[in-house]
Amino acid sequence: MLAMLGVDVHSKGLRTLARLLRDRGVEVIYLGEHNTAAGLVQAVIAEDPDVLGLSFSTSTYVHQITALMEEMDRADVADVPVMVGGLIHPDDETALKELGVAAIFGPGSTIDAIVQFLESSRS
Repeated sequence: MLAMLGVDVHSKGLRTLARLLRDRGVEVIYLGEHNTAAGLVQAVIAEDPDVLGLSFSTSTYVHQITALMEEMDRADVADVPVMVGGLIHPDDETALKELGVAAIFGPGSTIDAIVQFLESSRS
């Protein structure tokens, strides 16, 4: 499942990732932009994805991820791995990992690395 949280509208990277993953045979549920933490959790409950992937191009990602992880915990779906990508500052990676983010794919990440993570998350 791929989505964006909050008001970030820079969705080109996420749309490109969805296409590249589909080209590799990965089933993608694309939720697009302007999602809330509560709405994403409801989608996770309804769709039961193997991984939830989020893209950020704004600096609010630590706040957004904190709210999402709290919401996932309350809904008992915290076992779904969360990966984040986009413009993630290296100084924030430790904080994101401490929040429970399973993988971070910033600038320069490859589709091969993302697919490898997805495959390892299924086992």
